[in-house]
Amino acid sequence: MPTIAFATLGCRVNQYDTDSMRGLFLAAGFTEADFDGPADVYVINTCSVTQVGEKKSRQLIRRTKKRNEAAKVIVTGCYAQLDPELLTSMPEVDAVVGTNERKRIVSIVRELLHDGEDEAITAVHDVRRHDEFEEIPLYPSAVEHTRADLKIQEGCNNFCSYCIIPYTRGALKSRRPDAIVAEAQRLVAAGFKEIVLTGIHLGAYGRDLDDHPTLAHILDRLVKETDVARIRLGSIESLEIGDDMIAVMNSSDRICPHLHLPLQSGSDTILKAMNRHYTVAEYEDLIARLRSRIDGLTVSTDLILGFPGETEALFDETMAALERLRFSHIHAFPYSHRRGTPAEDMTDQVDTAEKKRRVELVNELSARQKETLLTSLVGQKAAVLIEKQDGTTGEGFTENYERAVVGNLPDDAAGTIVPITLTDTDGAKLVGEPITGRLRESRE
Repeated sequence: MPTIAFATLGCRVNQYDTDSMRGLFLAAGFTEADFDGPADVYVINTCSVTQVGEKKSRQLIRRTKKRNEAAKVIVTGCYAQLDPELLTSMPEVDAVVGTNERKRIVSIVRELLHDGEDEAITAVHDVRRHDEFEEIPLYPSAVEHTRADLKIQEGCNNFCSYCIIPYTRGALKSRRPDAIVAEAQRLVAAGFKEIVLTGIHLGAYGRDLDDHPTLAHILDRLVKETDVARIRLGSIESLEIGDDMIAVMNSSDRICPHLHLPLQSGSDTILKAMNRHYTVAEYEDLIARLRSRIDGLTVSTDLILGFPGETEALFDETMAALERLRFSHIHAFPYSHRRGTPAEDMTDQVDTAEKKRRVELVNELSARQKETLLTSLVGQKAAVLIEKQDGTTGEGFTENYERAVVGNLPDDAAGTIVPITLTDTDGAKLVGEPITGRLRESRE
């Protein structure tokens, strides 16, 4: 059977999409190969969120063909959706598959292998018109980790002024609740201990469906209708967390007390220019309310630095907000102009070197805040899903998404949730020891 290799650039949603495509090919009889070695087919899942993502995608495409001149190179993902003409013009590319055409990818590859097409095949349509969620079940055999992503939503209707995603992923599309629960049940039966709900605009889940189910509704059903040990949430817009979400998160200790809530800027002036629909004060009030009502909650965030018009004074406002908010982690990115977005034509563009300086300053602050948080956790109890193990030492994430190293484990601890006491930290990771007598409980 033909061999196939996969490479993924970009976000968690992209990784889920790659895993779902891998499952389709494995079910069709293809054999997976290492991407760095020879293969009959290479699938490259591209990213277009930044210029860097697009550049890395093109570089990878060019390098890949050199591994096997006779191989077929298939390009999919956001860059494929955004600029199929450019990609099909590259001599290394044999097919371009859009973000809502992945269900056809096996038949496209079979056509290429059988007919040996000279011209690149293009399977891309305008996703900005109404589409339904592309239902591709995740084959458990296609995922090698103890945690499984579960995509429940696609697309975005927000049109932030800097963002290309509505053009590459289209409008909001939600997965049917029954399909979500059924896939979660399959993943649990396959042995996964944690499911991570993902989407492009996760908090808007259900608005496009007739009965308007909410993200809180899905969480409640997963708790009641599956035996999954842990449920984790991907990135959510802050305005979309209401009392119903707080209530369901408090209803079960199987829902992890961690939220990733993008702030993007700590300046109201910049938030308005970004077309973000909240103020810094509203965001801070929400964080305070969440921390007061959800025990042990940690919050991480995204930040865009050097947005057009971000003066030094406005950047100082952001730094002051970050000091007050005390995030568990800050993902800081330099602004990258995207062709076709309103921000591309804004005046007062910030110098590249200055954007880099601001990112470095935020990263330094994030590291200090991380160390403070981890130090405060020492002496407390936690539960760690052991993802990898070497001898009696394992490593994984706590329920509030902090990485921990655990010693004195039995040989078969990998893939189990281990109750531990946190004993130390190196400033970046926690260190812990198993709570005696409770290891067997964690496997049940």
